Amino acid sequence: MAADAADIRFDQALSAYETVAADYDSLAIDPLFSRWISFYQRLIEKYGSGGKKLLDVGCGTGNSSVAFRDLGYEVTGSDLSPAMIDRARAKPHNEGIPFVVGDLRDLPDLGAFDAVTCMGEPLSYLTDDQQLSGAFRSVARQLADGGVFVFDMNTLGSYQRAYAVTRIIDEDGHFDVWEGGPVPVEPDAVIDVTHTYFRRAGEGERAEDADANTWRRVTSRHVYRHHSDATVRRLLADAGLRLVAAHGLTAGELTDSGDEIRGRKILYVVSR
Repeated sequence: MAADAADIRFDQALSAYETVAADYDSLAIDPLFSRWISFYQRLIEKYGSGGKKLLDVGCGTGNSSVAFRDLGYEVTGSDLSPAMIDRARAKPHNEGIPFVVGDLRDLPDLGAFDAVTCMGEPLSYLTDDQQLSGAFRSVARQLADGGVFVFDMNTLGSYQRAYAVTRIIDEDGHFDVWEGGPVPVEPDAVIDVTHTYFRRAGEGERAEDADANTWRRVTSRHVYRHHSDATVRRLLADAGLRLVAAHGLTAGELTDSGDEIRGRKILYVVSR
């Protein structure tokens, strides 16, 4: 894939999150969020140096940053989207956490961290090897001696299951449609997803003030790439990073090894 096409796709990721920032916290509710945090904490404690300085890359509106802060880490949050960072800074319970705008392909010098985390989808928006390798090199520059970088990648099976059909979420006050395709059948495929959601006008106001018959529509485009385990390992080595461990996530539990078909995620722990 030509680099200029990959750059355009990454710009689309920025545009998508600038578009949905105001609604992000209601869109991204994950009942397994606390479990995700516990998996990351377990891996940091098992493989890390014991230090408490943590950089949360792709932090969004700061929910993961706060969760790590509450576990005793000294957290800095970074995200590509200025609108998402503005939302993070505006939350009263996020007070005391520095949030900065940063492109994970070329992060500013933010310090030397004992742990760097990247949860969820940020790395999936890097749609060629050059961008992913750049992100690995960028993170490597932020690691202190003995520091670890912990991140997760969607498996091929996860993409095939999630985007094989159109997903519809119909709940009180909002309606979401995820249209995926083409469904990847080969490793390292690119997946183009459109997310459209509808919210009642006046949502967040008192019920008597909201107009129940008026809705607003928001559409965003998300272009992901499946990064195969083989590609991840190769690009980590090219970036001068050492793979410490790779664990799978299958049926909501952390496993000793990753499974590209049956598993949902592979969680990696790397160091310089």
